[in-house]
Amino acid sequence: MSAPTPIPYYRPRPRSIFGPLVLITIGVIFLLRTTGLIPYGAFHNWFVHYWPLLLIFWGGAKLLEHLWARHRGEPTPRIGAGGIVFLVFFIMAGMAATETSGWNWSGMRTDLGVDSDWGNWFANRYEFTDNFAQPLQSGTEMKILSAQGDINVTASEDDQIHAVVHKALRSDSQESANRLNESTRPKFTQQGSVWLLDLTSGDFENARFDLDLQVPRKVALSMSTRRGSLSVSQRDGNVDLTTDRGNLSAENVKGSALLHVRHGSVNVKDVTGNVQVDGEVEDGTISDVTGTLDFDAGYNGNVQLSHIGQRLHFKSVRTDLQLAKLDGEINMGHGDLRASSVTGPVKLNTRSNEVHFEDVSGQVEVENRNGLVEIRPIAPMGNIDVSNERGGIQLDLPEKASFRLDAQSRNGNIDVSDFSVNVDNRSQDATARGSVGKGGPDIRLRADRGTIQIRKQ
Repeated sequence: MSAPTPIPYYRPRPRSIFGPLVLITIGVIFLLRTTGLIPYGAFHNWFVHYWPLLLIFWGGAKLLEHLWARHRGEPTPRIGAGGIVFLVFFIMAGMAATETSGWNWSGMRTDLGVDSDWGNWFANRYEFTDNFAQPLQSGTEMKILSAQGDINVTASEDDQIHAVVHKALRSDSQESANRLNESTRPKFTQQGSVWLLDLTSGDFENARFDLDLQVPRKVALSMSTRRGSLSVSQRDGNVDLTTDRGNLSAENVKGSALLHVRHGSVNVKDVTGNVQVDGEVEDGTISDVTGTLDFDAGYNGNVQLSHIGQRLHFKSVRTDLQLAKLDGEINMGHGDLRASSVTGPVKLNTRSNEVHFEDVSGQVEVENRNGLVEIRPIAPMGNIDVSNERGGIQLDLPEKASFRLDAQSRNGNIDVSDFSVNVDNRSQDATARGSVGKGGPDIRLRADRGTIQIRKQ
């Protein structure tokens, strides 16, 4: 009697580990966003430019799974229907984000007459205009709170507040809109030495208020809105502006200016006092500041700084710049930082930037990664200390400069043909050391996988 034929053992196809890894990654990203550790602007900018990296990581993980399965003699894990659907929607979302990254969404919303209050999209839109004037009496400070709307403030020629209010309401009928209009008449109330205009409670939340105000010059001004742009000019007092989503502008201010923005652009010009900016900036332009400038904000577009009379401190996600005075200008964009007519001491710590300093005086200290560092100093020269990883260093010195040099390039060369110093390019670590002229400032240069070039201007 023959033995029964053995039933072949069925080995189920193993499941892919990439699905759980995707869930973990998405969970971590959303946790960092909801806790505020990753600003919305920074996350959006990263996703717009680098979302294809996730496809590369996915493909790499699937390749490793395939090789591991063949090594163990097992079937290769399949992507599965859910993975294919996720992949299709992810690619569509990534391409859409990249193609629409330059669109002016806020401007489109305004042109279409769409309010940010999603619950009222299907109601009718009604517009009203109010005009009123109000004496200030003894008030020394003004505070304006708004939920939605643009506010523009200029100087008045008397001791009164002059206001033009453009009001947009959402309602189901003209009669209902008229009642809502009557219940939302803006009015300043005095609380001690502060004049307050509150447009954030009760029926005020159901309307958008665009204000054109004329206010006496000497009144200190504080304005805040959740959605809208704020503009102030011709002030002799301090200015404090806050918006969650909108643009901020302060010009001709004979006081200090504080600007807080979560998503929008900043424009500051002709400020006698100190300027402080924080939050998340799309584009920024700050010029002609007599006092100090503290810019502590991420930026997703371009930032231009010029003519800062005293100390400047710029801090973003990847750049920390400090200097004593700025007679020229600084331009920062994606991967590029250029400065001219800078007074030191200068201290810069950055990464993934091409750094160009022109006509910089005094002490200079730079740390960079993944980009060229180019410096053109002028008299009076101070000590120069540059460390650059995965990038070169170029130094253009005055023709009759005197200095002491200590330069080292790992996996790179050193070119100092314009000056008489000892250069050794024979080993992996090229070096150049020596004194030029009567000695003077110390120049210390360190490059990793980059060339060091020192030449005369």
